[in-house]
Amino acid sequence: MPARARPQRSSPVLPSDHGATSGEESTAQPLISIVLTGRNDGYGGDFIARFHRTLSFNHHHLAAWNIAHEILFVEWAPPTGAPYLFDLTRRAVDDIDWGVVSWFIVDPRYHAALSLNPRLEYLEFLAKNVAIRRARGRFVLTTNCDVYLGRHVLDVMCSPGLQSGIVYRAPRFDIKFAADYSGLDWDVLEDPRNLDGVPKPLKPPFMGGGTGDFVLMDRASFHEIRGFNEVYRAARFGIDHNVLVKALSIGLAIEDIGGPVYHINHAGSYRLTAGVYAGREAEAPWGNSRWHSRGVVYVNPDTWGLAKAPMREGVERCRHLDFSWDAVPPLVDLKRVVLPAARMGAPAPGRYVSR
Repeated sequence: MPARARPQRSSPVLPSDHGATSGEESTAQPLISIVLTGRNDGYGGDFIARFHRTLSFNHHHLAAWNIAHEILFVEWAPPTGAPYLFDLTRRAVDDIDWGVVSWFIVDPRYHAALSLNPRLEYLEFLAKNVAIRRARGRFVLTTNCDVYLGRHVLDVMCSPGLQSGIVYRAPRFDIKFAADYSGLDWDVLEDPRNLDGVPKPLKPPFMGGGTGDFVLMDRASFHEIRGFNEVYRAARFGIDHNVLVKALSIGLAIEDIGGPVYHINHAGSYRLTAGVYAGREAEAPWGNSRWHSRGVVYVNPDTWGLAKAPMREGVERCRHLDFSWDAVPPLVDLKRVVLPAARMGAPAPGRYVSR
């Protein structure tokens, strides 16, 4: 879809921790920062094996396309007594350049202090904000640990065609579940016989659908919207779509990048288990999906992404975000929930006002 005219805005001020480097980390700015999150909690069946395969696949092809990139992984609230996913991954994945990986381990007390729903097991998008806040790339891609980048997506990334002020979306193609995808390649991903269902096209204006699997925009725009919604912390579902509402509210364009990403269906995925909680959605571990994610706009505080969390250097480019109440926003801050101006009959679309 063509980019539409945008209202004039002043450039956002990026935080001072924005370009921090340490150890062997390159000072050259990567083109793409890839943001991921997860932990070793046994959820989702073979999550760790799937993540390791995807990590190797995407890194290998990004390098083959000569796309300068960094990978930022946030290990959110790791369970006590279980090995860190960082340690498991360092031992198991030896075919990538670990010089492009930055790892952040977030103290579990942040989850307890931030969650507004005792059933909510993972604050996925607050975790992603931790990495978005600290990304160095010209563009930032938030995705998931079992999402494979398609060839067309890689082609667009390595071309000079990426533009600022645009949110790029990619449709997700689900691949049938199989016990072993260790030899996964393009022939498997691109074979229509392996599709699980008919892929849904992205529809304007939001280009929603599987949003958490692919949101790509320039870093300055991601900082302007202050990442994903940190005001509503009672659900995990819908936060991804809500960032599209936020983007449109300030005049960003949303475009289909023109090719898919691929997701391997697996036991424990939302797509396959959502029906288990039909009629009792509030009990689901991802929170109630019926909140107004398509109709409200948020205004995160300027400390979004745990900006004030004390950060301690660990080993091999792994950093620990230690707990501090100074980094925790108010429990409830309704003045930061606003309505798009267009819904209030205001004459200037693309802007919002507080209620």
